Amino acid sequence: MPRLALALILFLSSCLFSKQISITGKGDVRLTQVDFSQLNNWENDDHKKALQALIHSCNKFAKMPQKRLIGGQIGDIKVGDFRDVCDIADLVKSMSNSQTKNFFENWFRPFAVETRMGRSSGLFTGYYEASLNGSRVKTEKYKYPLYGKPQDLTSEPYLSRAEIEAGALNGKGLEILYVDNKTDLFFMHIQGSGRVKLSDGAEVRVAFAARNNQPFSGISNYLVDQGYLNRSQLNSESVRNWLKNNPDKADEAMNINAAYIFFKITEGEYVVGGQGVPLTAERSLAVDSDIIPYGMPLWLETNLRKKDGSKEEYNHLLISQDTGSAIKGTIRGDIFFGYGPRAEELASYTSVQGRYFILLPVNVVERLRQ
Repeated sequence: MPRLALALILFLSSCLFSKQISITGKGDVRLTQVDFSQLNNWENDDHKKALQALIHSCNKFAKMPQKRLIGGQIGDIKVGDFRDVCDIADLVKSMSNSQTKNFFENWFRPFAVETRMGRSSGLFTGYYEASLNGSRVKTEKYKYPLYGKPQDLTSEPYLSRAEIEAGALNGKGLEILYVDNKTDLFFMHIQGSGRVKLSDGAEVRVAFAARNNQPFSGISNYLVDQGYLNRSQLNSESVRNWLKNNPDKADEAMNINAAYIFFKITEGEYVVGGQGVPLTAERSLAVDSDIIPYGMPLWLETNLRKKDGSKEEYNHLLISQDTGSAIKGTIRGDIFFGYGPRAEELASYTSVQGRYFILLPVNVVERLRQ
C-alpha cells in the first residue's frame, strides 16, 4: 500500500464495526469489545510514548515469518496481521500526540480481558533495572558472584538456589562479576537485569542469560508465616530491609525461592525483554506470554501505591514485551519502570489489583467475528 494512501486512511473516521462482539479464546480468556470512550482517561495519555514502544515490537515482527502464529490463547493472529498497522505506525511517529491517538482509535479495537468465569481484575506488580556495586575480581568486600550460563544447563530443572549458594558451581569458571551485597543480588535475580558500578568507576550492564528451570516462589508468605513480618507491612522494601537486617536468617529465607538467574554482560543501550526488543520505561509490560501474545497494546487501569502510603491513579497504554517466571495468569502484569531511584521506589511498592484491555488490529477483529 503506498505511503500516501496509508497517511490518508489514517485520518478517516473508522466505523467498520458498529456491533460489539465477544471473543472466547482457546484457554481461560474471554474478550468483550468496548469503546475507547470507556477507557478511563484515554484522552489524556501520552500515546506517542506507547507508539515508540509499539514500533520496537513492529521491528521484531518485520524479521519474522509473516504466517507465524502469535495469538497466544486469544486466537488466530499471525505476524502478518500487524504489517499494515506497523507501516502506519512508522508514518505516525513524527506526528502529534492527537494524531497518534487517532491512529490507535482507527486501526485497533479495545476489548476488556476477562477469564472464562468473568473475573476482570488481577495482580499487577512492577520491576526495574537494578543497580549494584561490584568488581571484576573477588575480594573480601566483593565476594558474591554473578554466574554466567552453565554449559550443562538444559530444559530440565537444574541446580536449586540452595545448591548453588552452597557452592555447587564452584570451580566451573562461571563467575562474570562479584558484588558486595547478597540481598541486592537476590533482588536483581527477581528483576532479571541491572547495572553494576565497578570499583574502578566503570559501569557494566548485565542481562538475563538463562534460568535454572526451578519454580519461582515468593518469600513474602514465608516471612509472614514465620512471624518475621506482618502482612500489612509487606512490600519489596520491607522484605529487602528485613533480609539485610537479619543476615543469620536471610539465606534460609532466600532459598525458599529455588529459582535462579544466570546473567551475561551486554553492551546494549537498553534492557531487552522476552520478545527480544528494548523495553520502554512505563510503556512495556511483562505478561503471561502463553496467554497474552507479545507486541499487543494493552490499556492498563490501576492505582500505584507510593512510599508515603498515598495512591496514584495509573491509566496508561503499554505494550506486552516481556514475561517472567512469576507472571502467570490471564490478568497478570508486571510494569517495567526503568532505571533509577524513582523506578526502584515505584516497583518496590507496586502490588495492586487492576484490569487491562487489549487493543486488537481491526483486520484481526474482522476475522475473529466471522
